Amino acid sequence: MLLFHKQLLSLRLPASPVIFSLRRALSSALAAADAPPAPFVVDDYLVTTCGLTREQALKASKHISHCKSASNADSVLAYLAGPTIRLSKADIAHVVSRDPRILNCSVDNTLKVRIATLRCYGLSDSNVRTFLRVAPSVFRSFRIQEKLDFWLPFLGSPEKFIHILSRNYYLLTSDLERVVKPNIALLLESGVSADDIVKMCVPNSRLLTSSPKTVRSILERADKLGVPRGSLMFKEAVTTTTGLGAESLAAKLKLFEEILGWSEAEVTNLVRRNPMVLRISGEKLRRAKEFLTKVVGVDTSYILARPSILMYSLKCRLVPRHYVMKLLQEKGLIQKDQSFYTMVTPGEETFQRRHIDAHKDVLPGLADAYTQLLAKGKCQLKL
Repeated sequence: MLLFHKQLLSLRLPASPVIFSLRRALSSALAAADAPPAPFVVDDYLVTTCGLTREQALKASKHISHCKSASNADSVLAYLAGPTIRLSKADIAHVVSRDPRILNCSVDNTLKVRIATLRCYGLSDSNVRTFLRVAPSVFRSFRIQEKLDFWLPFLGSPEKFIHILSRNYYLLTSDLERVVKPNIALLLESGVSADDIVKMCVPNSRLLTSSPKTVRSILERADKLGVPRGSLMFKEAVTTTTGLGAESLAAKLKLFEEILGWSEAEVTNLVRRNPMVLRISGEKLRRAKEFLTKVVGVDTSYILARPSILMYSLKCRLVPRHYVMKLLQEKGLIQKDQSFYTMVTPGEETFQRRHIDAHKDVLPGLADAYTQLLAKGKCQLKL
């Protein structure tokens, strides 16, 4: 085609505006064809095509600086955005910023093979997208069949696996024989059932991916709380001490003594009954204690016997429900000695049915007043 254009230009054609325009167009086309291609600038490509910020591109470019053209990267991006995976532009930018080497991958020999593997294990399209967003480097570089063979039966479903993976991608990188399985064995030996281990993994999967030495320390701290191994509360003690080191745990117990004005033995007794109270911040504990003792009028023994009452939201549970209780008591609709705890513990749907809807004829404004209290506390309730 270029030879034809040059031959056409060499012909002696009669002068005319049309011929001059044709010659200029052909000359421009030949000049563009003869010009060397624009150099491939990695940083610019990462910004303009992949959607990274300049700062992200600067960090990512060193991993693909050897690339001399956009051809393979274009193929990868087309596959990620195409009908097989359907990643959004934002997702692609996220994946490339976390693992720019994915742009070097072969679509046929790597990406398609990884996708086929995940689907063979029952992962849905949505699961696959989450997997790729959470752990792109694992997706690209690791053979993960061994990990999937272990985790999917242990956790029970691809959905649960993906849910936990989104919180902790070390599920795919931790050594099964040296780390994960020894940790499970330690928990089983301490009286935690396999089903409970799975449940504990949901909020705190690092319990299984930390070193066995760390897990032993967690179990020792749980023992110090006085919760018997094998009891229903021991798994809560383990979950609580997973997030509290030895010094933090000691400081938290001391803080409880100061805020509640209790002895060490009383605080120990409280924690033994419900270790989860240690997750409460000092400020929340202080406000709950003041409300319960000064407004509701309960004493230390009442709280000690019902430690979970400290964990409820002051604005969304304690204050609104105390208002309803006092009003119902004033109208003689419930007993004067009604325990506040019985008003606090029911779910929202049950509470409204029992204590608001049941009295709407006698107290038509109660529902609105209760709703206003919840709105004031900016509470989001699920009925």
